[in-house]
Amino acid sequence: MFHLPLERPWTWALTHHGMWSVFVADAEPARQGVPPRRHPLHPPAELMGCWLAIYATRDYDADAVRWLREAHGLEAPAGDVLPAGAYVAVARLAEVSTVGNDSRAFGRDPWWAPRTAPYCRGTIAWWLEEIQALEPLPAAPAKRLSPVDPELMPELRERMRLACDGIWRPEVYAAPAPLPYPAPSRERPPAPAPPPAPSRPRVVDDRPVPPMLANPVQFGLFSGRSASSEVA
Repeated sequence: MFHLPLERPWTWALTHHGMWSVFVADAEPARQGVPPRRHPLHPPAELMGCWLAIYATRDYDADAVRWLREAHGLEAPAGDVLPAGAYVAVARLAEVSTVGNDSRAFGRDPWWAPRTAPYCRGTIAWWLEEIQALEPLPAAPAKRLSPVDPELMPELRERMRLACDGIWRPEVYAAPAPLPYPAPSRERPPAPAPPPAPSRPRVVDDRPVPPMLANPVQFGLFSGRSASSEVA
């Protein structure tokens, strides 16, 4: 049996939510002019079919929290809740596939690259079978794919037996309450304009105009009488 470290909350997805694929990579730190990079790894050929002891490291992958939420609607428990520095499961390595030779990578597998996920988990998938969660067994960190400490093997086998017989059952870890999502404020639409008042019918006076007088008296500049005649 070989030691396989895995960051949290990926271990929780493996033991509690049916995840069956892991993506192993080496991280290259950033240097001048070169951003940090991850190098996906193939397992050694002799590892195929062997048992792996899944070790929950003390690292907590914040990007995994976002991925699990957007891809599966899962709210991962916080880092201080999930067990760390312990073996939490065992599994058998069944298959290894790459993006180029496996159609599951193209949005068809819910644990590789589902259509709702923010990103693909990797390019080389290690597929596991016979996954068995077990009571966490504290252990010291070790080199990836190194043999499990022989002194821990009897206790590890005993916890496997208890889990297989149903005597021990996985603990349910409390997930944080989802963050309140305030609804975006929407501007109120303007009130509809009041309907126009009904127009009143226009009253037209069609009565005939009376005739003017025969000798009308005019005043002002254009009157018939001059100012001199007025003085006289």
